[in-house]
Amino acid sequence: MSLTVTPVLAQDAPWPDILIDPSARLHGDADLILPMGCGGAMAFQRVDVPVDVNSPLADRPFRMGQSDATTAFSDYLKPTYLRGAFDDLEAGVSYYYIARYELNEAQYRAVRGDCDAPFKPIEARAKGGLTWFDAVDVSRRYTEWLMVNARDALPAAGDRIGFLRLPTEPEWEYAARGGARADGATFAARRFFADGSLPDYAAFRAPGSGGGGLTVMGGRRAPNPLGLMDIYGNAEELMLEPFRLNAIGRSHGQTGGLVTRGGSADLEDAQIYTAKRSEYPLFSSFSGQALAGEYFGMRLVLTAVVVSEDRYERIRENWAEEADRPSDAEADPLAALAALLEEEVDPRRRDALSGLRLEFRVAREAAAESLFQAAKSTLLSGAAFVETLQDGNLEVQRLTRDSLALRDRLALLQGSQREQMMQTLVLNVDRLTALRDSVDTYLLSYRATLETLASDVEETMREEAYTSLVQDLAQAEQTQLLTMLNRFWADLLVYVETPDMSKGDLLAQAIN
Repeated sequence: MSLTVTPVLAQDAPWPDILIDPSARLHGDADLILPMGCGGAMAFQRVDVPVDVNSPLADRPFRMGQSDATTAFSDYLKPTYLRGAFDDLEAGVSYYYIARYELNEAQYRAVRGDCDAPFKPIEARAKGGLTWFDAVDVSRRYTEWLMVNARDALPAAGDRIGFLRLPTEPEWEYAARGGARADGATFAARRFFADGSLPDYAAFRAPGSGGGGLTVMGGRRAPNPLGLMDIYGNAEELMLEPFRLNAIGRSHGQTGGLVTRGGSADLEDAQIYTAKRSEYPLFSSFSGQALAGEYFGMRLVLTAVVVSEDRYERIRENWAEEADRPSDAEADPLAALAALLEEEVDPRRRDALSGLRLEFRVAREAAAESLFQAAKSTLLSGAAFVETLQDGNLEVQRLTRDSLALRDRLALLQGSQREQMMQTLVLNVDRLTALRDSVDTYLLSYRATLETLASDVEETMREEAYTSLVQDLAQAEQTQLLTMLNRFWADLLVYVETPDMSKGDLLAQAIN
């Protein structure tokens, strides 16, 4: 069925802010506002994905999922890659856009051309009851309307003009975690926030958190690091691609039903987290019709095609360069030289090749030794971080006790003594705040050290470097540092298995 495009009419009354960008007053304006039929609009946030923008094949690796074994068949950790559709050459990032809010009832009406009745604030409620096919149709209708009525409002890159669709799971999860605006600890954690509790961010099945029904997006809750609202709870958001199991760190070969992300207002606290994935059938087994879940909603992504006429040659050439570059497994100069030596009959050339092979062997051994020493140095840094975090935490506890004692004494004093005591308390609180900030900074560096050893150093070399460093410290009688190294090594073994632990869990692991 073809779409009848309805142009923006002069009599279309502008919508109130609650229907477009209700959290702007508290959290700042959306990055992009796209117009919509019936006088409406939709707000979007830009999601930066740092890559080498000069290479069209460059993308950003990150780990989706979590390490919880109870749901590992669905959402266990796995590597994935992402690049935005548009490039910011000055900032050196690619980017795409994702809707700041879930599609609301007013926007659903407008996309379908239902402009006769006035649009009311209550229609800021998330639109539920969609089928996956409805959601795809919304993206089609809205894009076609924009192409005809507001083409210049769509971002473009050369021949590639933006269009709307459902998000892929990597696009959704990267944005839900906070993207490049989240620090390493926040991005890897089970949820995107460390302070506050779930009712501050989501409507879910709990007293005072939505009552189990879809709510009005009025900016009453807090955003994630990217400024996205209701990324947890409320409507569960339909994804573009179908469901696949997690086959121990990769996608399983069998393709299933539709996928929703983010949980819904009908779920409890423990069931809502960033990596949460739910599978449903595309069709109801009872009615035979497309399944329309009560809480099925959507959040659009603004992206573009990958290959265009003005980009074709650059992509093709870049791919050819990458294909011609030998992989680590193929680029073994010693094996290649050994093969040449076997075939060479000229004594002078054999001597030259033998000398070259020796030079390669020396260079390889030097590189391996360099990496080995770097691993030992990183382990040593980790041990130092453990000691610093432990000392910092003890000082935080001491200053906290002192501040509480000063506060209690303050209640008993009057006059100049009270004023002096108040100044002492203020200084103490300032020191406590600065120290907590310092501990947070050290904790980020600590996670980076763990990540480097877990991801960039092979397990065998990691263990050899640890054994060697233990021997070095024992011989030097560095008892305290050796103790810290052993504690760091225990933390590293835990981190290898659960790299998505929260900031609080990581600190607890370091100081215990």
